[in-house]
Amino acid sequence: MVIRLDGRAHRRLFCLPTHLEELALGHLLSQGIVASPDIKIEPRKNDIWIYSQRKSGAIKPQKITSQLRIAQDQVFDSVKRLDENSILYRKTGGTHVVGILDDSRQIFVEDVSRHCAIDKVIGLAVKRGIDLSQSVLVTSCRQTLSTIRKAIYAQIPIVISVSAATDLAIENANLFGITLVGFARERQFNIYCHDWRILPPPG
Repeated sequence: MVIRLDGRAHRRLFCLPTHLEELALGHLLSQGIVASPDIKIEPRKNDIWIYSQRKSGAIKPQKITSQLRIAQDQVFDSVKRLDENSILYRKTGGTHVVGILDDSRQIFVEDVSRHCAIDKVIGLAVKRGIDLSQSVLVTSCRQTLSTIRKAIYAQIPIVISVSAATDLAIENANLFGITLVGFARERQFNIYCHDWRILPPPG
Protein backbone atom coordinates (compact mmCIF):
# COMPACT_ATOMS: atom_id res chain seq x y z
CA MET A 1 0.00 0.00 0.00
CA VAL A 2 1.20 3.51 -0.83
CA ILE A 3 0.31 6.49 1.35
CA ARG A 4 0.00 9.66 -0.71
CA LEU A 5 0.15 12.83 1.33
CA ASP A 6 -1.26 15.99 -0.23
CA GLY A 7 -0.79 14.56 -3.71
CA ARG A 8 2.70 13.14 -3.28
CA ALA A 9 3.82 9.56 -2.64
CA HIS A 10 4.91 9.51 1.00
CA ARG A 11 5.53 5.89 2.00
CA ARG A 12 5.04 2.36 0.71
CA LEU A 13 3.98 -0.06 3.44
CA PHE A 14 3.86 -3.85 3.27
CA CYS A 15 1.00 -5.13 5.38
CA LEU A 16 -2.10 -7.30 5.58
CA PRO A 17 -5.05 -5.75 3.67
CA THR A 18 -7.06 -4.80 6.76
CA HIS A 19 -7.71 -1.48 8.53
CA LEU A 20 -5.86 0.43 5.80
CA GLU A 21 -7.38 3.82 6.59
CA GLU A 22 -6.51 3.36 10.25
CA LEU A 23 -3.01 2.29 9.23
CA ALA A 24 -2.53 5.51 7.28
CA LEU A 25 -3.87 7.64 10.13
CA GLY A 26 -1.80 5.87 12.77
CA HIS A 27 1.33 6.02 10.63
CA LEU A 28 1.12 9.78 10.13
CA LEU A 29 0.38 10.41 13.81
CA SER A 30 3.08 8.06 15.11
CA GLN A 31 5.73 9.47 12.78
CA GLY A 32 5.09 13.07 13.80
CA ILE A 33 3.90 14.00 10.31
CA VAL A 34 0.50 15.28 11.46
CA ALA A 35 -0.52 16.31 14.96
CA SER A 36 -4.27 15.85 14.64
CA PRO A 37 -6.58 13.12 13.28
CA ASP A 38 -8.57 15.90 11.59
CA ILE A 39 -7.47 14.95 8.09
CA LYS A 40 -9.27 13.68 5.01
CA ILE A 41 -8.57 10.03 4.15
CA GLU A 42 -9.54 8.71 0.72
CA PRO A 43 -8.86 5.07 -0.30
CA ARG A 44 -8.07 4.57 -4.01
CA LYS A 45 -7.33 1.03 -5.20
CA ASN A 46 -4.00 0.13 -3.56
CA ASP A 47 -3.31 3.68 -2.39
CA ILE A 48 -4.53 5.79 0.51
CA TRP A 49 -4.73 9.50 -0.27
CA ILE A 50 -4.38 11.86 2.68
CA TYR A 51 -5.29 15.53 2.58
CA SER A 52 -4.00 17.58 5.49
CA GLN A 53 -3.40 21.18 6.49
CA ARG A 54 0.05 20.38 7.82
CA LYS A 55 2.90 22.84 7.74
CA SER A 56 6.26 21.80 6.35
CA GLY A 57 8.67 20.02 8.63
CA ALA A 58 8.33 17.24 11.16
CA ILE A 59 6.58 17.73 14.49
CA LYS A 60 8.88 17.77 17.51
CA PRO A 61 8.25 14.87 19.93
CA GLN A 62 7.01 15.90 23.37
CA LYS A 63 7.82 14.43 26.76
CA ILE A 64 5.00 12.33 28.20
CA THR A 65 3.58 13.68 31.47
CA SER A 66 0.64 11.30 31.95
CA GLN A 67 0.09 10.28 35.57
CA LEU A 68 -1.43 6.93 34.58
CA ARG A 69 -0.48 4.09 36.94
CA ILE A 70 -1.42 0.41 36.73
CA ALA A 71 -1.15 -2.60 39.01
CA GLN A 72 1.21 -5.48 38.33
CA ASP A 73 -1.79 -7.73 37.72
CA GLN A 74 -2.82 -5.42 34.88
CA VAL A 75 0.54 -6.05 33.23
CA PHE A 76 -0.05 -9.79 33.36
CA ASP A 77 -3.68 -9.40 32.23
CA SER A 78 -2.64 -7.34 29.20
CA VAL A 79 -0.16 -10.04 28.17
CA LYS A 80 -2.82 -12.72 28.63
CA ARG A 81 -5.21 -10.79 26.39
CA LEU A 82 -2.42 -10.33 23.86
CA ASP A 83 -1.97 -14.09 23.69
CA GLU A 84 -5.72 -14.66 23.39
CA ASN A 85 -5.81 -12.35 20.38
CA SER A 86 -2.82 -13.94 18.61
CA ILE A 87 -5.15 -15.83 16.27
CA LEU A 88 -3.22 -15.54 13.01
CA TYR A 89 0.07 -16.13 14.80
CA ARG A 90 -1.15 -19.47 16.14
CA LYS A 91 -2.15 -20.49 12.61
CA THR A 92 0.87 -19.20 10.71
CA GLY A 93 3.64 -18.17 13.12
CA GLY A 94 4.15 -15.17 10.85
CA THR A 95 2.43 -12.19 12.48
CA HIS A 96 2.90 -9.71 15.28
CA VAL A 97 0.04 -8.80 17.61
CA VAL A 98 -0.34 -5.40 19.25
CA GLY A 99 -2.98 -4.04 21.61
CA ILE A 100 -4.09 -0.78 23.18
CA LEU A 101 -5.99 -0.99 26.46
CA ASP A 102 -7.57 1.65 28.66
CA ASP A 103 -9.67 1.18 31.79
CA SER A 104 -12.69 -0.09 29.85
CA ARG A 105 -11.74 -0.92 26.26
CA GLN A 106 -9.23 -2.99 24.36
CA ILE A 107 -8.22 -3.16 20.70
CA PHE A 108 -5.93 -5.79 19.18
CA VAL A 109 -4.45 -6.00 15.69
CA GLU A 110 -2.26 -8.57 13.95
CA ASP A 111 -0.02 -7.85 10.99
CA VAL A 112 3.04 -9.24 9.24
CA SER A 113 4.80 -5.96 10.05
CA ARG A 114 5.25 -4.89 13.66
CA HIS A 115 5.37 -1.25 12.61
CA CYS A 116 2.13 -1.54 10.65
CA ALA A 117 0.47 -3.38 13.53
CA ILE A 118 1.34 -0.51 15.87
CA ASP A 119 0.17 2.08 13.34
CA LYS A 120 -3.12 0.24 12.82
CA VAL A 121 -3.92 -0.06 16.50
CA ILE A 122 -3.08 3.61 17.09
CA GLY A 123 -5.31 4.64 14.19
CA LEU A 124 -8.15 2.44 15.45
CA ALA A 125 -7.83 3.81 18.98
CA VAL A 126 -7.88 7.42 17.80
CA LYS A 127 -10.92 6.79 15.58
CA ARG A 128 -12.76 5.24 18.54
CA GLY A 129 -12.00 8.18 20.78
CA ILE A 130 -9.61 6.42 23.15
CA ASP A 131 -7.39 8.76 25.14
CA LEU A 132 -3.92 7.43 24.36
CA SER A 133 -2.41 9.33 27.28
CA GLN A 134 -4.47 7.08 29.58
CA SER A 135 -3.74 3.85 27.73
CA VAL A 136 -1.25 0.99 27.61
CA LEU A 137 0.42 -0.36 24.47
CA VAL A 138 1.16 -4.10 24.65
CA THR A 139 3.14 -5.86 21.93
CA SER A 140 4.55 -9.22 20.97
CA CYS A 141 7.53 -7.62 19.24
CA ARG A 142 10.95 -6.44 20.33
CA GLN A 143 11.02 -2.77 21.32
CA THR A 144 13.43 -0.75 19.20
CA LEU A 145 14.01 2.95 18.67
CA SER A 146 11.54 2.99 15.77
CA THR A 147 8.73 1.33 17.72
CA ILE A 148 9.22 3.33 20.91
CA ARG A 149 9.19 6.58 18.93
CA LYS A 150 5.71 5.67 17.74
CA ALA A 151 4.58 5.52 21.36
CA ILE A 152 6.32 8.85 22.04
CA TYR A 153 4.52 10.64 19.22
CA ALA A 154 1.22 8.98 20.20
CA GLN A 155 1.81 10.03 23.84
CA ILE A 156 1.27 6.51 25.20
CA PRO A 157 2.76 6.41 28.72
CA ILE A 158 3.20 2.65 29.24
CA VAL A 159 4.62 0.16 26.74
CA ILE A 160 4.64 -3.56 27.59
CA SER A 161 6.36 -6.21 25.49
CA VAL A 162 6.72 -9.95 25.88
CA SER A 163 10.10 -9.57 24.19
CA ALA A 164 13.29 -7.58 24.70
CA ALA A 165 14.10 -3.88 24.37
CA THR A 166 17.16 -2.41 22.71
CA ASP A 167 19.46 0.09 24.40
CA LEU A 168 18.20 2.91 22.16
CA ALA A 169 14.58 2.04 22.93
CA ILE A 170 15.29 2.18 26.67
CA GLU A 171 17.27 5.41 26.33
CA ASN A 172 14.48 7.17 24.43
CA ALA A 173 11.71 5.78 26.64
CA ASN A 174 13.56 7.15 29.65
CA LEU A 175 14.20 10.50 27.97
CA PHE A 176 10.58 11.03 26.92
CA GLY A 177 8.87 9.67 30.02
CA ILE A 178 7.62 6.25 28.93
CA THR A 179 7.39 3.35 31.35
CA LEU A 180 8.95 0.50 29.36
CA VAL A 181 8.30 -3.10 30.40
CA GLY A 182 9.96 -6.07 28.71
CA PHE A 183 9.98 -9.86 28.93
CA ALA A 184 6.48 -9.75 30.43
CA ARG A 185 5.60 -13.42 30.74
CA GLU A 186 4.99 -16.17 33.29
CA ARG A 187 4.22 -13.79 36.17
CA GLN A 188 7.43 -11.81 35.83
CA PHE A 189 8.72 -8.84 33.85
CA ASN A 190 11.50 -6.26 33.65
CA ILE A 191 10.86 -2.53 34.10
CA TYR A 192 13.54 -0.54 32.29
CA CYS A 193 12.52 3.01 33.22
CA HIS A 194 9.87 5.11 34.99
CA ASP A 195 8.87 2.23 37.23
CA TRP A 196 6.61 4.50 39.34
CA ARG A 197 3.74 3.83 36.94
CA ILE A 198 3.68 0.12 37.89
CA LEU A 199 2.18 -0.18 41.36
CA PRO A 200 3.63 -2.78 43.74
CA PRO A 201 1.34 -5.50 45.10
CA PRO A 202 -0.75 -4.38 48.11
CA GLY A 203 0.38 -5.34 51.57
